[in-house]
Amino acid sequence: MFIRITTARTLTLAAVIGVSALGAVSIANADTATSLSGQDAVFLEGMADEGITFTTDDAGVGLAHHICGEFADGATFEEVAAEGLQHSSLSAYDVGYVIGGSVSVYCPLYTDQLPV
Repeated sequence: MFIRITTARTLTLAAVIGVSALGAVSIANADTATSLSGQDAVFLEGMADEGITFTTDDAGVGLAHHICGEFADGATFEEVAAEGLQHSSLSAYDVGYVIGGSVSVYCPLYTDQLPV
């Protein structure tokens, strides 16, 4: 029980931090000299700042879009987080941060789906 509560709190805290950290970044300030869009650069740089890396940039961006798609299909934060914990080696904090960052950068209309 303690582990489940701690994990839920960690996911929640990380999601809120991810939204706050990446929501404040201006897409216009992103380095667009690469083939990445401004949004992609903001997302990937925000993840890298937290020490979260992906096998490729496309994999990271694809994951963020998948997360938004899950919310679009009606998934709850808990369901998206459970999928992230089950199918990755990321910590609970990192999963929450990726979810929060994904929503902040790519699909802010789902911000209300994140725990407060």
